Amino acid sequence: MRKIALFLVLCLLLPFVTGMVFGAIAEGDLPPLISTPIPSSTEPTDEEPDAPEQYQEPTPDPETLLRLHQINIGYGDAYLLTVGDWVILVDCGTNTTDPVSTGRINYPLFTYLEACKIDHIDVHFVTHWHNDHDYNVNLLGALYGTEDTMVYGVTEKLYKEFDPLVAGTYQELRDGDRLSIGPLEVLVVGPEYKEGIPGNRNIDSMNFVVTYGDVTMMFTGDFIQSGILKRWWEEITDIDILSFPHHGAEIQETPVAPYRVINPRLVLISSAERGIVRNYAMNYAHAPQDAVYLSYLDGHVLVSTDGENIWYATNVIPGELPLGELLPPREN
Repeated sequence: MRKIALFLVLCLLLPFVTGMVFGAIAEGDLPPLISTPIPSSTEPTDEEPDAPEQYQEPTPDPETLLRLHQINIGYGDAYLLTVGDWVILVDCGTNTTDPVSTGRINYPLFTYLEACKIDHIDVHFVTHWHNDHDYNVNLLGALYGTEDTMVYGVTEKLYKEFDPLVAGTYQELRDGDRLSIGPLEVLVVGPEYKEGIPGNRNIDSMNFVVTYGDVTMMFTGDFIQSGILKRWWEEITDIDILSFPHHGAEIQETPVAPYRVINPRLVLISSAERGIVRNYAMNYAHAPQDAVYLSYLDGHVLVSTDGENIWYATNVIPGELPLGELLPPREN
């Protein structure tokens, strides 16, 4: 009987309790049984993320490029620099020891210049008076010289084998001299000036730095004296492009210290030089990320710069101007 009475009481109370519970839920007094999580900033949303910036290789204006040609002339040194209408030569020798008066023609040199449509020479730097560097001074003057052509050397007077010049004017350059050649700035950093320098020794080689925008290149002839560090430390630090000395790279004779300061990004070694020069350059003259090119292995080498970036191409066909590969930036 008691169980029946309790059941009847519960039945009477059930509607009343149910109404109270649902009413409380409707009024928000009780939390829902399942809570909805708030999206965090790390969870995906409907908004698309910003795409990463893609690297764009610089595209230079050909009209503003400085082009440095290392011409494979078979033995000696020959560099051609062009920017705008300016034409500059650095050395331009041959492989003969015959007297200059014999007028032997180095055909690879002249074939290259003809293919490049060179029609004049503004400036010709002769680092020192050795045939593999100077032999073609007057032959080049006869073909491309004008009354305004300047020939620069390290001696007070023009070397006797070229006197008088076929075209242009000769002038001595000394340590510390500065020149402006169109958009290029030139600083002579060696050798240390002495009276009566003969100019026909490796150690007499003119060293000079050419600057175009933020890019520097250094030409050395056959030798770099260690005294350059005392006089021009700041100016020769972290050179971008180094024309490596053609001779004078005997370990017991050549100072190592300058190359550590010069620390070039790109090393050019001209023509069919002995392996010791290339090995010396590889071991002492460049940082691990640098490129080292030897013209008798890599053919004609063309380096181009817009004053900020540097490109280089090897085995260049005379007359063609490939941009080549972009040189990686210097590692800090």
